[in-house]
Amino acid sequence: MEATDRIQQLVEREMNTAVQSVTEIGNGATASAYLIEISDKPYKIVVKSGKYTDLLFEEKKMLDFLGEKVNFKIPCTYFYANEEKTGFLGMEFLEGINGGSKKVLHLKDKKHLSDNIIDCFENMHNIHNDKFGFYDNAVYDNWQEFYWDFFKATYDFALEKYNDGEIKKIVIDALKLIELNFDEIFKDVSKTPCISHGDFWVNNMIIDPEKCEVSGVFDPNNVAWVEPEYELFAITVGYGKNLKLYKNYRKRKNVSKYCDLKIELYALINELDWYKKLSFCPMDYLYYRSKRLIKQIKKNKLKR
Repeated sequence: MEATDRIQQLVEREMNTAVQSVTEIGNGATASAYLIEISDKPYKIVVKSGKYTDLLFEEKKMLDFLGEKVNFKIPCTYFYANEEKTGFLGMEFLEGINGGSKKVLHLKDKKHLSDNIIDCFENMHNIHNDKFGFYDNAVYDNWQEFYWDFFKATYDFALEKYNDGEIKKIVIDALKLIELNFDEIFKDVSKTPCISHGDFWVNNMIIDPEKCEVSGVFDPNNVAWVEPEYELFAITVGYGKNLKLYKNYRKRKNVSKYCDLKIELYALINELDWYKKLSFCPMDYLYYRSKRLIKQIKKNKLKR
């Protein structure tokens, strides 16, 4: 059975409505997205479909969790189904353009959009918890303990891949430097946990082209209670550079001594974690981030 036919049957069953059309609107590393037009309200929904069933089910839980916490729009979820080793996640359709579209570069008020994205980012910083850790298991008293465990698991994975000849030595060199300087890098992090989306880059945003504002944010990853500078790496990539998001953030906030270094560190570990989940990774990006992290270690005159 064709994917579109399967999705049509599934939506009609789960939403108790007639499907008028099924159109593929995007492909990602873990799933494909389809726009479904239906005969009853809300008239349009999105269904994500993919073989990484556990990740799709976890995505639903994270979307539901974030939707109750933040003041910007997170798409509502309608259903999750697992059929024939394929996951299907039905969710709210958000009107607008994707943040990864070149149309973003031609919006009439990019400064306002940049401000609005940072407003959303800061909103997450204002949502607090009494423990650090993943959203469904926040048990750590401080960030250092939580992130050390996450880092160490990722480091062990990277060593296995290096020993198998699958990643370059520069990645391991960068990880060794993190391990060597871990206590120094994280000695002054905030003691107050805040919520994170985990993948808050512009490609995971829908933008209202008229208002030049965020219509919604989707595709969370590793939602957790973190230190405030953790997710800054996400606003430095994609069209976040063109929108000068990090520069905008720095105008509002006094960042820590090692903020630029941590951006490289968090970006590298995040990419290795995706590698661990998906069993594939853009190796040139790992090399790029490792090189930049080593440069930051030298710049800050840390141990080598």
